[in-house]
Amino acid sequence: MQPHHAHGTISVHLARFIVDALRRSGGDTGRFARFHDLGPEVLGNELARVSTPSALAVWEELTLTEPGTVVGALLTDEAPIGTFGLWDYLVTSGPSLRESLKQVVEYNAVIGDPAHEKLLVEEDGRSFTIRHATGSWGPDVVEAIDWFALAMFLTRARAATGRALVPLRVCVTHGVAPGGYRRLAEFFGTTRIDFGAPYNSITFHDDDVRAPLPKAQPGLDRLLAQQARLTLAAAQPVMLWQDSFRMVLAGAFREDAVSLEHVAGRLAMSPRTLQRRLRELGTTWREEVESVRQERTMELLRSTDLPLQVIAARVGYSDMRALRRAVRRWDGRAPRDIRNAAVLAAPAAPNDG
Repeated sequence: MQPHHAHGTISVHLARFIVDALRRSGGDTGRFARFHDLGPEVLGNELARVSTPSALAVWEELTLTEPGTVVGALLTDEAPIGTFGLWDYLVTSGPSLRESLKQVVEYNAVIGDPAHEKLLVEEDGRSFTIRHATGSWGPDVVEAIDWFALAMFLTRARAATGRALVPLRVCVTHGVAPGGYRRLAEFFGTTRIDFGAPYNSITFHDDDVRAPLPKAQPGLDRLLAQQARLTLAAAQPVMLWQDSFRMVLAGAFREDAVSLEHVAGRLAMSPRTLQRRLRELGTTWREEVESVRQERTMELLRSTDLPLQVIAARVGYSDMRALRRAVRRWDGRAPRDIRNAAVLAAPAAPNDG
């Protein structure tokens, strides 16, 4: 169940959770004040859909604040059933864990981004496996999200069955950071964690997923599935498409991956469709790239002391001369004059004496 208007967004329940997690960890939430889809009026709207680029920015900050990408799994211990709204209750409502997990996979768009998150169920009569894949964002962010997704299925399975289920196997495409293996083995309850695997997955014993759920009520799963369809139909994406595009393009600059094909893929559309959408807005790919390059360059000049050669490379110029020419064209001043003006305009440090 993947409605087009939900593409490029996640549920407000998930967005609210990761913002709160960042706040609890002592991370810098101030930088998100300019993200209008992360404001309190949006996070308090149960039908809102927050843009995936905004959510990824929070995930990125989380991986910097917390000790490594293992945080993706550990966060789920702080999320009791109900944290993620309707999606959580879909897990506990089926006649068996097998039926419930298949239903939450089908309706994963209720919580996640259907354009970038892919789920697949595999069964062989002895085991039940859920495979998970997400987008091609920064490696630390992808790894944290992958661990989060696998841990979500485990914590929800344990809540649904009322038992401390232990998976048969956990597989991830990533490596493991020093100290991370022990924490993950404790969390998942098994040492059977395969790193560098072909895909991400969590596997349960067939007997565990076929046992009746203790709190299931006949017919409730069908009612909740209907409510999931209604919820998706009534979802309210907050960010305008152009805003989302600019955020993805800005992220591509940070990742040194500025290309029409890369950005179009992040937005779940073809390069041709992206160019058409930009024309409809009265702009072009080249104009948008130049605009974001200008914003990024001026921000780096005013807020960092990075050498000009480094800034030139970060914004896609071949050398410092090209950077200087562009800055003069935009602002009429040399880069050093812009930096000097920013230093003079900065508030003076408090005098402790």
